[in-house]
Amino acid sequence: MTAARLSPTANLLRKSRLFALPPALSPPQDPATSKTVFESDTATLPYPIRASIETPASSRARGDWGLKRPLPSKGTTDKSSRPIVRVKAIDTFEHVTDFESAADHTVTLEKFQELHMPMSLPAKINYANALIPRHQSPFESLVDNSENSESLNEPGAKQFRHSGPWLAGQTETEFQAYLQRIQRRRPELLQKLRERLVAKRTAERRKQAQDNGEDLEGLDQPVQVTEEEFQNYVKSLRADPLALGPVVFELLDLPSPPAVPSDRIGSRYYQSPGTKLSSPEYAISGPPKTHPSAGLSYTRSHALLYNHPNYGPQTYQRPVEARILRPKGRFKGRMSKAIAGIGGIAVEDLNAMTFAEQSGPPGLSYFDASIPGGAKYWVTPVRASVDSEGRIGLASYRATASSKAPYGITDYRKPSLTSVSDTVRGIDSRMTPRLDRLSPRQPRFNDSDEPVVAKQPVREAEDIARRLMRTLSSS
Repeated sequence: MTAARLSPTANLLRKSRLFALPPALSPPQDPATSKTVFESDTATLPYPIRASIETPASSRARGDWGLKRPLPSKGTTDKSSRPIVRVKAIDTFEHVTDFESAADHTVTLEKFQELHMPMSLPAKINYANALIPRHQSPFESLVDNSENSESLNEPGAKQFRHSGPWLAGQTETEFQAYLQRIQRRRPELLQKLRERLVAKRTAERRKQAQDNGEDLEGLDQPVQVTEEEFQNYVKSLRADPLALGPVVFELLDLPSPPAVPSDRIGSRYYQSPGTKLSSPEYAISGPPKTHPSAGLSYTRSHALLYNHPNYGPQTYQRPVEARILRPKGRFKGRMSKAIAGIGGIAVEDLNAMTFAEQSGPPGLSYFDASIPGGAKYWVTPVRASVDSEGRIGLASYRATASSKAPYGITDYRKPSLTSVSDTVRGIDSRMTPRLDRLSPRQPRFNDSDEPVVAKQPVREAEDIARRLMRTLSSS
């Protein structure tokens, strides 16, 4: 029996790479340590390594996901509110399709995009004063460059990717393999080194003629360098590690390494040139494996205006509720900050001090199981970035009373056992003003027959903001 003949369109779609699944990325590497690392095989990875597949509801009811065979609804629709899958293997040895739910990274991406946060270059946050670095977009022309970008010739241009590897992040085996590849390029590198020497001699001759006041015409021609002069130049570089280091980094296009340890400053070492990476943090942890934005957001700035339907433009967007994952305290033998979850991202609380807070959110200083639904509080995200390992770094401040008042949201407050009702306090009744606290211009007695309006005491900043919003809405 002959096989069914495919139409030209079907044959084109079958062989097209547009309809093929992209290859899986390499998973995060395990830390190079001899200590025991406790981790879970089913934990969510820092970044997705396989593509997520979604299908319409009509096709999902039939189990049609555009794959070789239909997927059962028991593993897609019945077990997840967001039926999105990632395929590990389209056809295994047992003739089955190995898949799992991809709702973890997909929902995290949707939650992050609802924050309307622009991506920034990674920067070190000073937890001593809780100051967040200034926003710097990775899409600027001076920093959005790779090894082949034309903008590298501009003064002050930076790049996020080099053609050479980051030597500080390589193992001994990877470094030896890289040396073998470099040895095969020996003639090419020697030719580049000769061109560098010729350009250096030409620039020195032109500068000397300019200092002596001579005619500069015809001095742009390259200087002839003999083989003996070139060999002497190579020997001088080998004898001086401080001069050889910048030459090696430039010829091999290597990223900048971390800073030299303080105990080796007095010894001789191969000095590296100034970093050309777009962020100084890349020199410490290595250059990024993807674009610094990671495709999460393409907004270049946070110059957005949040317009409330009743109260008009707002300084901050609507606060986001953060769940406290771990209260502050001693963790692994040392004091640690509180960790909260914002949109599926674990964030360190910048405002949590090391000492006990009297006015902090409930459940932040210690674990409190009596809070209904778990400990939460409202925050305002201000900065987002992606580090070299592909992890999202999100910085946020606690939401102020003025940012929460337009939306009528408040933090949860535990009922106090010694609380007194407003009737007992006499808030609804008239209050007798104290005579020693009256201003000099205010009369002590009211001569008119108009009734005296008792002023309500303001207990908190949230009451002030709430009354202000009530006044604006009534006017």
